[in-house]
Amino acid sequence: MDDLITPENVTKELLKSVFDDAFMETSYDDDGDLRVKEDCSCFVMIRKDRIRLLSVWGFKSSVSEQQKLEFVNRVNSEYIIVRATAGTKNILFFDYDIPLAGGIPKRTLVLTTKRFLSIPRPAVCEYGGDLVD
Repeated sequence: MDDLITPENVTKELLKSVFDDAFMETSYDDDGDLRVKEDCSCFVMIRKDRIRLLSVWGFKSSVSEQQKLEFVNRVNSEYIIVRATAGTKNILFFDYDIPLAGGIPKRTLVLTTKRFLSIPRPAVCEYGGDLVD
């Protein structure tokens, strides 16, 4: 049971130690949010029954709302692991939720996070290289 991450035992400190043990680059931002970096970086956020991975990017200021929507729609139809969302103020989000019901092995968290972090940059290059900073 010590190898499982559950809704009852999940903490930022536990998640950081799991990523540190996997030799992944970790840090806390000024607000105390956990960040993990590989090819790109993401925030690792604890929700009631899940862990959310969130990578934040920026659209260029010249990009229209239509271009943003077309970009996120293409990403969402082609990349299964991530969800792309066009936020306000030219913000682009990639996210993925990892359910904790029943517990997940620490190895699964690491492998899922590595897979998630391998997607945003290729998605941007393939569908929005001229749209994203």
